[in-house]
Amino acid sequence: MLTLGTLLLAGLAMPLRALPEAARPVCGAAPSPESVLNLLNAMRALGAVCHRAGGAAAAEPLRWSASLTAVAAAQSQDMAVLNRMGHRDSQNRNLTERLSAMGYRFSTAAENVAVGYPSLGEVVDAWLESEPHCENLMNARVLEFGLACSDSRAAGEPGEHRYWTLVLGAPPRVR
Repeated sequence: MLTLGTLLLAGLAMPLRALPEAARPVCGAAPSPESVLNLLNAMRALGAVCHRAGGAAAAEPLRWSASLTAVAAAQSQDMAVLNRMGHRDSQNRNLTERLSAMGYRFSTAAENVAVGYPSLGEVVDAWLESEPHCENLMNARVLEFGLACSDSRAAGEPGEHRYWTLVLGAPPRVR
């Protein structure tokens, strides 16, 4: 059984940077930024019921962010290389540490991860069924996002070892 949002604090393996570029796994179904924008913003416009009374109100549309996409891609690739899902990378850094290392300044940030979903629609549906992941998606304070997926080299059905990362954020507020 796959579980979403599992925090792993396990040991370190070969860091991603040690792998030659050609050996790094790449997601076979990488969605375009436009398709992700359309899907997430349609869902945010309708509002989602995140398993609580009243659900979530509609939220403003998200913008695609190259910086957040780079952070998401690094995490998805790291999870694929390690062949395990988690919110910490192979250097044991959490989301805020990874965002800072990439130079992304933020006032709010959140991350959804998943493994085993072959398509964008399936992973978003799974996140909507999980209260904390749904709340991240519907958080009106987040304004931009990056999404990536990466396939591990482990044997199995197509998509079984596909690692997804969605990073949501908002730049610091100007006073």
